[in-house]
Amino acid sequence: MAKAAYGREDFGQGGLNKQLDVDSLLEQIDLDRDEIAWRKDFIDFDEDDERRLQQYEGVFREHADQVAEDFYDNLTDYDQTLEVIGRSEKSVEQLGRTQSAYLVTLVSGDYGMEYFRDRARIGKIHDILEMPMKHYLGQYGVYYELILPLIGDHLTETLTDRLGGTETQSETEAIIEETVGDTIQDLLSILRIINLDMQVVTDTYIHSYSQKLADEIERNERLMANVQREVQDPVEDLRTISADVSDSAEDISATANTQVEQMDEIASEVANLSATIEEIASTADQVENTSDRAEELAQDGKVAADDAAETMTDIGDAAQTTREDMHQLQDGIEEIDEFAVAINDIASQTNILALNAQIEAARVGEAGEGFAVVAEEVKSLAEKSQNRADDVEERVATVKDDTEQTVESLAEMTEQVDQGIDQAQDAMAKLVDIAEAISETANGIGEVSNATDDQAASSEEIASMVDEIVGQTESVAAEIDDLAAANQQQATMVNEIQTTIDTLTDSTTATDGGQESSGGEASAGSVSIPDDLPEGIPDFVVESLPEETLRKIARGELDATDVR
Repeated sequence: MAKAAYGREDFGQGGLNKQLDVDSLLEQIDLDRDEIAWRKDFIDFDEDDERRLQQYEGVFREHADQVAEDFYDNLTDYDQTLEVIGRSEKSVEQLGRTQSAYLVTLVSGDYGMEYFRDRARIGKIHDILEMPMKHYLGQYGVYYELILPLIGDHLTETLTDRLGGTETQSETEAIIEETVGDTIQDLLSILRIINLDMQVVTDTYIHSYSQKLADEIERNERLMANVQREVQDPVEDLRTISADVSDSAEDISATANTQVEQMDEIASEVANLSATIEEIASTADQVENTSDRAEELAQDGKVAADDAAETMTDIGDAAQTTREDMHQLQDGIEEIDEFAVAINDIASQTNILALNAQIEAARVGEAGEGFAVVAEEVKSLAEKSQNRADDVEERVATVKDDTEQTVESLAEMTEQVDQGIDQAQDAMAKLVDIAEAISETANGIGEVSNATDDQAASSEEIASMVDEIVGQTESVAAEIDDLAAANQQQATMVNEIQTTIDTLTDSTTATDGGQESSGGEASAGSVSIPDDLPEGIPDFVVESLPEETLRKIARGELDATDVR
């Protein structure tokens, strides 16, 4: 069966080639004849390699279809590569023919400018199909697995042809050593040409990434300029507000701390007040009891005053009666005095009569001696009576003086009793007033006592409330301190945001060749990056886009370059 002929004409037949300007591509990746010659020299690829490769053209052409079939069987076993194949306009059979042509031209022996034009075209088409570089370069591992058996078969055929069976052992060893060494050189030639292919493909991918990066850098610069314009004023406002809030928080914190200290002092004062009120309440109870006792004593005093007033009235009446009796006594003494005067007069006259009788008796003589004796006795008696009358008069005078003094004393006593009665009545009226005042005071003190008890209970509640307020104030002070710290942190973050914006605006962004960094998922934050998101999109772009937009890009519903 005749094998299909494959060559350069099988390249560039797909619709994607219309999107390519290969000459411009070669110019952009700096791939010209001098660059190709330098690369060949750098890896020691020379005419001997071309000759060695060309000797496998027949073998590769013979197995091209099988290699292509096995190659695509391997690719279609993976969803990611199968998805890339699905984006091509060619069928798997058409792609297989292109793959066969690639295998045959690999050992065509012609490695000039056109060869590298085709390799650049092939690399760029795979980039357009969004096949990741790791997939494209990984394909060469499949090639090695498919090509090496062909090299092994060629080695076996060569040894079979050279060994006829008549050689000595040393000749056989020499032939094997020479043939194996020659085959190793063939393998090195294949590896060198594949290395050159891989360099060109890598250039096309890097060029694509550079273009995307340049576009993203330009877009990022526009975005950052817009962001800077849009957030400059809010950031300044936020910085100002944060500073104001920070100052206010510090003031509030200081005030709260001061209030805590004041509340502690108030709590102490309230505690002291509560204790004082308790003492007042206790004293008020004692005063209330004393007031009750005073009220009782006042009532007793009122009764005693009433009794004293009655007694003073009785004394006044008795003094008046005594005064009247003394007047009567004084009258009786006057009469006695008159009697004494009369007796004294009678004694005087009797004495005169006795004297006359003596005179008459003497004149009579002996006959009158008896009469004279009598007269002498009468005279003696009259003298004694006169003496007694004088004594009576003296005593009467003394009694009269005493009586007059007694009357005067009784008069004074009567006045004093009258005054005592008036004073007793005044004292009684005052005692009544005092009793009423003490009663009112007792009632007031009772009310004060009750109010003091209520105030003591209220002061205890106030003390409890003050303690609670102190705790709340301390909690508020702590929260304000936390707020101040958080606000300070926020202010720091605002400054960091401003710094970041300025940095992003003034600097360029580097890329890792389209490879997803190990921290990509973490840096995206809450944004879930679909596994099929095209590579090469910078992380900061991923962070700025909503998840739904990323999924649309991944599904091909939206082009990443259209997201502005």
